[in-house]
Amino acid sequence: MAQHHLHSKEARNFASFRRSMTEEEAESLLAEVRWGSKDMQMCPKCGVVYRHYRKHRRRRWRCSKCTCEFSVTSGSALHSHKIPFKVIIEAVFEFVNHVKGAAILQMSRQLGLTPKTCQVFEGKIREFLVKCTDLTPLQGTVHMDGAYFCGKPRKPNRKIKMPAEAIAKRFGSKKIQNTSRPWIEMGMTQQNWRRQADKRVVMSLCASAGKGNGSARVLAFVCHSENAVDIKNLAARLLTPGTIVMTDEHAAYGVLSGPYEHYSVCHAEEFCTAEGVCNNMSETFNSRARRAQFGVHHGFRPKYLQDYMSESAWRETNRKLSQRDQVLEILRVLLSTGKSE
Repeated sequence: MAQHHLHSKEARNFASFRRSMTEEEAESLLAEVRWGSKDMQMCPKCGVVYRHYRKHRRRRWRCSKCTCEFSVTSGSALHSHKIPFKVIIEAVFEFVNHVKGAAILQMSRQLGLTPKTCQVFEGKIREFLVKCTDLTPLQGTVHMDGAYFCGKPRKPNRKIKMPAEAIAKRFGSKKIQNTSRPWIEMGMTQQNWRRQADKRVVMSLCASAGKGNGSARVLAFVCHSENAVDIKNLAARLLTPGTIVMTDEHAAYGVLSGPYEHYSVCHAEEFCTAEGVCNNMSETFNSRARRAQFGVHHGFRPKYLQDYMSESAWRETNRKLSQRDQVLEILRVLLSTGKSE
């Protein structure tokens, strides 16, 4: 039986370096990730690549052309940070080291930072994961599915139910249906019922990496519902014509049958057909996202749902990268894509 990738030595090849890392080594690592060299720097103001004058005490450089002073994080998502370089790398390590997501309070206790600092730091990572999403159209075999998040009504405190005699006397044999105040029929408060307005569906597209290898690349996008219009638009933008698309039996996926080779599985009867038709890769992504929702973050809101889904898609796509490569990938995203908004 093949070894699981989390049991391999590559899954822990950054832990020892992280523990023994000095501030100088942390700065050198950030410089190498950003500029590709420990000796040459690029001025973020004028763009000159040179071995600029070093100010060791302040850990900054002064540009030899425009005399602008800059550090390894100037002009990046970490611009004007107040934490040491070593702690930045520690925070990224904590972020990638949790397969379902990093809890803010846990990171705060481990790094000695305030919860607000950790919240902002994780928010910046998610912001740039959204910006750096690879939107190259998928091809080969793609699994597609929708999963609903947010807007789940809380379980009511008590059920409001009329006695059987009172119902018969008031309504007779007529079926009770109160469309003006449906929350009363379900024993809910009006405020609890209105939570359903926040419900969103996350459409996931998972390109296969071959039999038994799971997803090679995952894309996830927030929609208002699982409807034919959004599915058609997503497929036109993100799928190569002729792609094999596998979905469940939802009627909205019927629009894929023309330009794509579409197969569906009826989940009311089976998870996978005898011919191997399934959408298990999308179900795997949905499971990861739900574990992040319930087990780590304890709830999502529509405003930042796309950020969390992009994080889950990144984790699913890069799950087999080594620990060091995952840390360097997040650092590259933070240092090479401009300031945070």
